[in-house]
This record gives sequence, structure tokens and C-alpha cells, in this order.
Amino acid sequence: MGAPRKHPPAGAAATIEQMAAQGHAIVGIAKHFGVSRETFKRWCDEDEAIQEAFEIGRETERQALHALVVQSAVMNKPANVNAFFILKSRHGYRENDSANVNVGVAVAPTHVLVIKDFGSDENWQAKAIAQQRALAALNSPEAAPKQLEGSQAASVPVHEPSVYQPEPESVASSTVFDFGPPSWRPKG
Repeated sequence: MGAPRKHPPAGAAATIEQMAAQGHAIVGIAKHFGVSRETFKRWCDEDEAIQEAFEIGRETERQALHALVVQSAVMNKPANVNAFFILKSRHGYRENDSANVNVGVAVAPTHVLVIKDFGSDENWQAKAIAQQRALAALNSPEAAPKQLEGSQAASVPVHEPSVYQPEPESVASSTVFDFGPPSWRPKG
């Protein structure tokens, strides 16, 4: 024969409503009454007043947190992050309106400017311009290797990109590219 069934004590609904409004979870409320979580859930299933008290308490907590966020917005202050966290974790708030949002990410192959040694701002700028010229030369139609057939294909050298590093003096007359943060950009 098992242990006798526990029933909610008198006035349990008011205590449950108050504890739920203060943010207590089912486990905490059950512990307060000295019963297991399953027993507390059974109380809610069997007694409509206890279930309603728990739901009213949760709604009271939700309304208080929501009012806190709205009050911050009206006063043009940053929203309370803690209130947002609780609204999301316990009350089902979401970041967006629709759960059926499709996000597509496409990666387009592009050339990337690679800088191995920074040096001074002038050296950096010269290397950046040189690399841009080398990339432009690689992408030009004249730089494309021709398709050869048969024995001729074996004797044609493969086009390897070269690293061109002009002297900083030769860069002064060329086009200036705006790469990097403002402190790296030429003045004037």
C-alpha cells in the first residue's frame, strides 16, 4: 500500500497566485508546499481554482515585466535586459514576428586584399595599390592563358601570379584607393 495522497492545503490558491506572480517556478511552489512537482501538477489538473491561480500569477508577472519594458521605452531609456530575458525564457517572447522566416546566404567569390606586413602608412598604401593592379592584370582578358590542344599544351608555361611591389615614389602619381581606417588614408 502506497503513501496517502496529498491534497492542497486550505488557502493554497492565494499562496500559489502570489508565488507565481513573484516569479517562482512550479518546482519552487511545490517545494514550498513540501510536495513533488508531479503532485503539484496533479493538483492543477484536478483543481481548477489552483490552475487558475497559477495562471493568474504568471500573467501578473508577465504584465509587470512588460510594463517595465514599455516604461523604459516611453522614458527613452535603454530597456531592461533582465526583463527581456525573463519574458523570453518564461513567457515565450520572440525576437521576430514570424517563425517562418527564410534566410538565404549566398557567398560570392571575390578577391580579398591580403596584407602580410603593415609597415608605414605610405608602404601600406603602396602595397595595396600594387595588389589592386596585380589583381586587375590577372582579371584582364589579355592575361587569360590560351587553350592549346595536343603536344602544344605540355610546352606552354602555366601563368603564375607575380607579386609586384612598386617603389613608393611611383605610387604618388597613380590613383589613390581609400582602404583601411581613416588614420591610414592620405591627408589632403
